[in-house]
Amino acid sequence: MAFDLADRGIYGFSTSENLRFADVDANGHVNNGAFLELLENARVSYLRQIVRSGLPRFRLVIGRIEADFKRQMFYPGPATACARLIEVHERKCIIGQGLFDGDGNCTAVQRVIMVSLNEETHRSAPFDPAVRTLLDRLAASQDGLPT
Repeated sequence: MAFDLADRGIYGFSTSENLRFADVDANGHVNNGAFLELLENARVSYLRQIVRSGLPRFRLVIGRIEADFKRQMFYPGPATACARLIEVHERKCIIGQGLFDGDGNCTAVQRVIMVSLNEETHRSAPFDPAVRTLLDRLAASQDGLPT
């Protein structure tokens, strides 16, 4: 299933953030690094609250981040950062993300490839079957949340 990461409607999980003066760069808009921090906060919260909930322990590490910046954001104001699972493979999964300004405009989208890691060998490993089943369900759901 292909997802339009700029569509706020595909995300059931989000965090609400307030833009900080410290996020502003010399050009007078919110710095692209702050965009990535806002998205990271939503991704980590999604993984902790939704993905890992009730599952045996498993470890994910970032293998790749692809971000597309769509429009500027300005201080002061709110931002909404969203996250959802969009793909699952044998040893990795992909988290799709969108960042939206206070008017609901998409300001950035991001795809994060998360690799399943064996903590003893520090090498990629296939997902445990129970983990894989839940990940597949989340990726297939309408909003990235359990049904």
